[in-house]
Amino acid sequence: MPLTLLVPDLLPPADAPPAMRGARLRELERCLVRADARREPGTGTAWLLRQWGLGPDAPVAALSIAAEGGPRDGSWLRADPVHQRVERDALVLHDASVLDLTREEVDAAIDALNDFFLADGLLFAAPALDRWYALVPDGEVPAATPLADAIGRNPFGMLPAGNGKLKWASIFSEAQMLLAALPFNRRRESEGRPQLNGLWFWGGGSLPPNLPRAFDQVAAADPLARSLALASDCPARPLPAALSDLPASPANACLAVLDALQAPFRRGDADAWMAAAMQLERDWFGGLRDSLHRFEHIRLVLPSARDTAVFDLDRRARWRFFRRPLPLAFHA
Repeated sequence: MPLTLLVPDLLPPADAPPAMRGARLRELERCLVRADARREPGTGTAWLLRQWGLGPDAPVAALSIAAEGGPRDGSWLRADPVHQRVERDALVLHDASVLDLTREEVDAAIDALNDFFLADGLLFAAPALDRWYALVPDGEVPAATPLADAIGRNPFGMLPAGNGKLKWASIFSEAQMLLAALPFNRRRESEGRPQLNGLWFWGGGSLPPNLPRAFDQVAAADPLARSLALASDCPARPLPAALSDLPASPANACLAVLDALQAPFRRGDADAWMAAAMQLERDWFGGLRDSLHRFEHIRLVLPSARDTAVFDLDRRARWRFFRRPLPLAFHA
């Protein structure tokens, strides 16, 4: 069974903390240097969407809310909660991983948004604390930047824009002001905690009728990967604790998404990122070479800040033992 491992936020960008840039995962590095390597365009999200024949304008919201048991009709946008703050004299966007929202806070925010934007025809829902949605009137879905591409950057060069009646730049600003005035946000400010002070609209559209099956099974907690699997009638199972727990079937191609690094990376928590990386080394990467007899072919997909590095391992890799491992940062 060919196995593909997608590992977001493992390759540290040039501006990552020194601890991340200096990280050494010896077992993984031995595999990477023996593999056939290439670079593919796009970030991790773009690579994942491309496997199902989708581009950066994919209807991620409709796919993911359907996978969460929500409606399968209508035009949907992701309306994810974000935190914006000034860093080095510029406004910088952070996702919900820095907020640690409670269900009570989320419900209060959704109620306020639905009351305020009712006249615009927007209906907000939050089946998960960090994944929010907006049902949008027909013809009003804007062009928007994916959240993953906006994190760590100034949002005002990437605001959504549409061709309908709704003015999305104004909606973005109105949501900012509305959320900032909520009582729980004032309490957060007084306690020195980050405020929920924005929504990021992206991933708009309607549920596509049919998606090709890119893999025979998907093992992931990642919502997008599970959404794509379910939309293509592909079995989706929880990610096991270790590579040794992943069943192999000779006829089936499997995708496993190892996303434990995403939250600490986006929080800028180098210690937590390092701990998660070392656990991946123990539970997943340490057994890669010995697992080739089970999977026959293993593909490692490592998104970087500029593109995606892809490494293909097969039995020929055993004979490349003379190659010297290189630090992770070399591949970023």
